Amino acid sequence: VTVLERAPHLGGTTAISGGVAWIPASDVARTAGVDDSPTAALTYLRALGLGDYDDAPATVFAHDAARVARTIEATTPIEWVLLPDWPDYQSHLPGGLAGGRSIWPAPLAAPPDLARRIQPTPEVPDLPDLPVVADAPVTDAVVLRGPVRGRALVAGLAMALSERGVELRTGARVRRLDLDGQGGVRGVVLDRAESVPGAVVLATGGFQHDAALARTFLPAPGIAALGPPGCAGDGLRMALGAGAALGNMADAWWMPAIRVPGETIDDAPFYRPLHHERAQPGSLMVDREGRRFVDEAQNYCDAGRAMLRFDPGAYGWPAAPAWLVFDRAYRERTAVGPLAPGGDDPDWLIRAASVAELGAAIGVDPATLTATVDRFNRFAAAGHDPDFGRGAHPYDRWIGDAAAPHPNLAPLGAAPFYALEVLPGCLGTKGGPRTDVDGRVLRADGASIPGLFAAGNAAASPFGIGTPGGGGTIGPALVFGTRAGEAAAT
Repeated sequence: VTVLERAPHLGGTTAISGGVAWIPASDVARTAGVDDSPTAALTYLRALGLGDYDDAPATVFAHDAARVARTIEATTPIEWVLLPDWPDYQSHLPGGLAGGRSIWPAPLAAPPDLARRIQPTPEVPDLPDLPVVADAPVTDAVVLRGPVRGRALVAGLAMALSERGVELRTGARVRRLDLDGQGGVRGVVLDRAESVPGAVVLATGGFQHDAALARTFLPAPGIAALGPPGCAGDGLRMALGAGAALGNMADAWWMPAIRVPGETIDDAPFYRPLHHERAQPGSLMVDREGRRFVDEAQNYCDAGRAMLRFDPGAYGWPAAPAWLVFDRAYRERTAVGPLAPGGDDPDWLIRAASVAELGAAIGVDPATLTATVDRFNRFAAAGHDPDFGRGAHPYDRWIGDAAAPHPNLAPLGAAPFYALEVLPGCLGTKGGPRTDVDGRVLRADGASIPGLFAAGNAAASPFGIGTPGGGGTIGPALVFGTRAGEAAAT
């Protein structure tokens, strides 16, 4: 087995994520007394699965996720920890839970040379400056922990592979599949015509960093591509060249995002997720007309999808980009991207003495913005948002400020007032080759392509537009990656 990674570092988007996996009915959940079952999880996925939903792999996922998580614990140094209070993103739907399906890896001691090979970002820099690497419990090891545990997840998988003699090559870009002339795949071809034989599992991530593919398939222009630039559709092109059928191509794991000038990842612009900031009291989001358009505290994928609304009258996408508006009280207590609470204001953070002046500064009608803030303030003071239901969902309240009088709502009243541009971001695309329940890539007639498999964001998500909960990308990637590997091995 050989792992060929295009980028100079290992782990891709997973490495710079929280490392959370959505795994229904897991062993750690059962030990904690969570009342869950594969049947309940499948009921939830079916309720969630609007759009290009595929019930067969969704069914297998719901019933096999716990087994895969158990297998990973048994064959790697990874130990799963339950995040018991993290609600499903639409927990009010049938089968949804108010917590118990999101898990992540325990802190992991990793060899320093391996830790340095894992993908860094401005949020979690490379090892010499990594603030969460400290107090190594064993000689010649570093502990990967903190809120970005994707590094621990990638390190644990890589350590297990190394123990089994699997070659992990970085800077090795596959250029095409080696086709056998009879419709099957017998290996890959890299730069300089180097070939590697064997069954092929495409795990190249999505295509959000390829401008042409994004323009062709995604529903709005100007979408900010999050994650490493290697997520550029290499696997999609290879699958197309082998005759694969495609699915779910117009959807993605959406995420409102911000751009801090000068930040890069592997020489590409780096976009930060705007995650908890939207849910904190004393803030709201407005479109370029100065109006609210979404429950700001809603989960990132559905909040990001709301930014893609097309206005036929204005003939454009008024919320792409949008603005996060907040006041001094919010600024003093809330971290915003890389900005610590109450710190100095950088030039890229727009501020003004009044809401009207802020509107003028960001090109929004001052009267409209003032009316929007006044209306929001009345609702916030009453602790109720009849326009968009902010704070009504368990997820809203969970990600808000538990120490505040209301976890999500507070009036904006303390000058100065601030505005931060919010871009329609894409954590990863959901489209790719259709696969069966074992990750085999399918043709349009439903037959599988011999020797070709796909998993993760390199394959079509079976969940349609649904994002089930925290780890809704990594959970299916682990399950179908495992099943693809098991099928390829036989």
